[in-house]
Amino acid sequence: MIERTEQLKKTIEGLTALPIVITQVDPDAIGSAMLLRYIAMNLGKEVTIYYCGHFGHPQNRTMFTVFDLGSIMFPIKEMPKEVRSCALVDSSQVSDSRLMGRVIAPIIIIDHHDTDSKTRVEYDENGFTLIDRVGAATTLLTEILFAMNYILPRNSKEATLGALAVFTDTKMLINATERDVIAYSRLLEFADKELFRQLQSYPLPQRFFEHFREAVNNWKMKEGRLVTGIGFVSSKDADQLAIIADSLIRMPEIQMAITWGIVDNAVVRISARCTDPSMSFHDFLAERFGKNSGVKTSAVGVAEGGAFIKLPSGFWAGDELKGELISLVKRKMDHLILEELSVSEQANVRDHDGGDTEKSAFDMT
Repeated sequence: MIERTEQLKKTIEGLTALPIVITQVDPDAIGSAMLLRYIAMNLGKEVTIYYCGHFGHPQNRTMFTVFDLGSIMFPIKEMPKEVRSCALVDSSQVSDSRLMGRVIAPIIIIDHHDTDSKTRVEYDENGFTLIDRVGAATTLLTEILFAMNYILPRNSKEATLGALAVFTDTKMLINATERDVIAYSRLLEFADKELFRQLQSYPLPQRFFEHFREAVNNWKMKEGRLVTGIGFVSSKDADQLAIIADSLIRMPEIQMAITWGIVDNAVVRISARCTDPSMSFHDFLAERFGKNSGVKTSAVGVAEGGAFIKLPSGFWAGDELKGELISLVKRKMDHLILEELSVSEQANVRDHDGGDTEKSAFDMT
């Protein structure tokens, strides 16, 4: 770790400023970015955090308000076009459609998800890459921070958000490794305990329970798989799909839970969870949704993923067709999840990847 921290320090010192990019808004991405920001600022660097997506999840919105994150973090569209060199945390996917076409060339990559060896070699040659299978990316930043002998201020936002990140991404430490537990304990020592409790007991709007009821009423199950839809949903409520999937996968008889919703009349958003260690969940989703899908696997083998499917617009859009649209999506999703696909169906997915489909991937909250 001492050797790695020296390499990171040398990389940061060679920069005039450090833009940090997170490709999804969730506690682990935010906690990771905040700790790296703290390290870089202590090395005298100007730091700006850019995020993809939006603060839609109720917990994320609470974090945004309580810590005034709007003064620290900015939408990716505000990242200057000429800026490419950056740090990428809680992700190692450089070609990611969530970047909205923005081309980046990370000089720092810190992630806890599996990636291919090419990414490791290509980016470690010219900067700093740390990819290790632990429960949270924030754990890796915590280890680095304390290895550098930095001490976080008491009740600091960095410690509070960092502790929340580890606690949340490991599902309240259920999926934590020993390293995660140690990192969480060290961060909690400096965290604001009252704010931490407040962030854990974030409010869930009435719409969530209405959507949850819809999901329960509509679910279909077969051989340990569950699929359900909540109909039409606005983008600000779309993160509720992930909360519902996290709840449904906890049923003992269910090894795969898929939830879907039609977001802003434009895309079908899918949240997916799998606890079957014998299944390649990545292959399962890729066979059904192609490059529109993505999966991450926790340190204890729980797979979380999702997909986005763009809907046809123009002539086929309109309130008069909403009922038929929901029915068609439901039939398609029930078939894709509950039935085994033929070779020709898998080929159709591969062919469709070359079209105008919105190629987004991970749905992790």
